[in-house]
Amino acid sequence: MISVKQFFIVVILTAGLVQPCAFAAQTGQQNSRRLAPGTCGPVDPTYVHLAEQTGGQPMFLQPSEMAAAGHLMGEMTSSDALLYATSHLGGKASEYPVPIDTAVKRVTFSLSFDAPGTKMTILRPSRATVASGEAGVESSDWTCGRIVSIGSPEKGNWHVQLSGTGRFWLRATAQSDLYILSAQFVRLGGRIGHEGYFKIPGQPIAGREQTVQATVSGALRSADFRLVSAVGDTIQPVAMKQESSDPEDHEFFGSLTLPRQPFRLAVSGLDAEGLPFQRIYLTQFRATTIEIDPINKFEDLHAGASSTLKFLVHNFGEGAKFHLLAVNNRGSIIPTDPADVEIAAGGSVEIRVDLTVPRETAPGTGVTVNITVTSATDPDIHNATSVELSVVGP
Repeated sequence: MISVKQFFIVVILTAGLVQPCAFAAQTGQQNSRRLAPGTCGPVDPTYVHLAEQTGGQPMFLQPSEMAAAGHLMGEMTSSDALLYATSHLGGKASEYPVPIDTAVKRVTFSLSFDAPGTKMTILRPSRATVASGEAGVESSDWTCGRIVSIGSPEKGNWHVQLSGTGRFWLRATAQSDLYILSAQFVRLGGRIGHEGYFKIPGQPIAGREQTVQATVSGALRSADFRLVSAVGDTIQPVAMKQESSDPEDHEFFGSLTLPRQPFRLAVSGLDAEGLPFQRIYLTQFRATTIEIDPINKFEDLHAGASSTLKFLVHNFGEGAKFHLLAVNNRGSIIPTDPADVEIAAGGSVEIRVDLTVPRETAPGTGVTVNITVTSATDPDIHNATSVELSVVGP
């Protein structure tokens, strides 16, 4: 099986121009802002939000510290996450356990923070402190961050200690043959007699039972799943049943009612040799209270004719005003009717999207319509769906 791992975004921020690191993703238009030398911000919160959603980190580097970016880039290509946490220290120390299992060949601890003076100390299973210059240890430090990589780490419970005053972003990643290959929310669909589970088009709905599917790649003896918060704490366990397995990939399904706060999926258990392991799926999920579904489903668009797509928007939260945005696969905005709408708590509203296909459009041309609904008062309340169509002759 071909392994396609997650993408995450690391944002490199310097005292010159600020822009997202290109190796992780292309994010379109990039606004820039200058940081004062010797500081860790302020920065556009959009960059920070994007990094957090994908399990990445904002990295604050002075021009003289750009040499550290080489170490950073080399290690950040690994997405086998053992730990992800972000929070405010507020002058209090924090400690995070990181179990190292048989499958881990190399581990990297990376920390970024927005208040100079924040410290990261790494403790081996013996509680001995990892020091720069030790055999197998590569360390890079800068004003607002630190990265430490350790080759062939000893097995057992490692710990990361943090102290400081500001906000931090902490990751522990590994070169490993044991990882969460995929995690997604699904629902039953398909033709009668050919039903199966398909990924839902948007975000799952808070307060309603949802089905989650996860695939873990690598040898293991046991696996227990849970939802974890942004700070890394357990929100709730998830009962998952293994439905299929081969020597490499193990597929699990489970049903649960989702919390309203953002979360990640984590798995822990015993590896092939009976040692404790832990893995985090870096993508952050956020259950929402708004849902949008197609009403009239068709697959063909006729060249030279107009068609109307209809969607039903359900509001499971408080009454609010919502904005609709429809975009096709060429990036063109398509008007919606209405464009803005008030939806009462528990209410539903029908949305129309008119499509006109030029007569000269070649048969077989694919058309994808993506439509997003967003609260006018809380942009974190949003959802989306998409419809894939094909052009046929007049």
